[in-house]
Amino acid sequence: VSISVPELNIFFEASEELSPQFPFKAELHQFCVLTGLRKTEAIKVKKSFINWDEMIIDIPKGISKTKYKDEVIIITPELEIILRNILDMGNRPGLGFYKMKDFPWLFATRRWKQERYFDKKFRLSAKTRLGGDENFIPALRQRMREKLNDPNLLYSYKVLRKTYITLSRKQLQGRADKVKHLSRHSSEQILEAHYDKPSIDTIRGYAEKTSEVFNFIQRRSA
Repeated sequence: VSISVPELNIFFEASEELSPQFPFKAELHQFCVLTGLRKTEAIKVKKSFINWDEMIIDIPKGISKTKYKDEVIIITPELEIILRNILDMGNRPGLGFYKMKDFPWLFATRRWKQERYFDKKFRLSAKTRLGGDENFIPALRQRMREKLNDPNLLYSYKVLRKTYITLSRKQLQGRADKVKHLSRHSSEQILEAHYDKPSIDTIRGYAEKTSEVFNFIQRRSA
């Protein structure tokens, strides 16, 4: 099961509406549909993995399901908007800790009292990253069902990865050899790209072709 483009528009609309109630959980789902990362991978992403110079996100081995090689995610214009929105989250009341220079995680949790985040050892630990999203999923599903007038709409986090792959195949005209590079190409390929620039440009072209269907994604106002 995957989500159609019109349904994706509603997905982003609904997740934006729910973001104040479910900070970082809504953004985690938005991030996934533009990267194809599994939840277990995405919640381990650190801010430091973002390379703005190269416009890529480094995914070290051990985080990815493969665990034996480093990987990268291409930052497309649409993904950049999502990342900028996430990095602005520290401007919200009660989330000021997120702006600390050494706060590591891209997806934080606010389950702790804000004072606890001033303990550096605690702040840098896995306890401060986002955990589950179980309460967000039914809320998002219900909001989407209401907006689409479809009481039987199915939705889960896994749908997002399937949607990304489905969209990639459609946008890249079913070329599996192209699709496999989008969220799962090794750092060795990026290294080679420094000597063969068209290689990384070609892969970026695949990613941008896929993400162009997300033209409804908008930068949040301050």
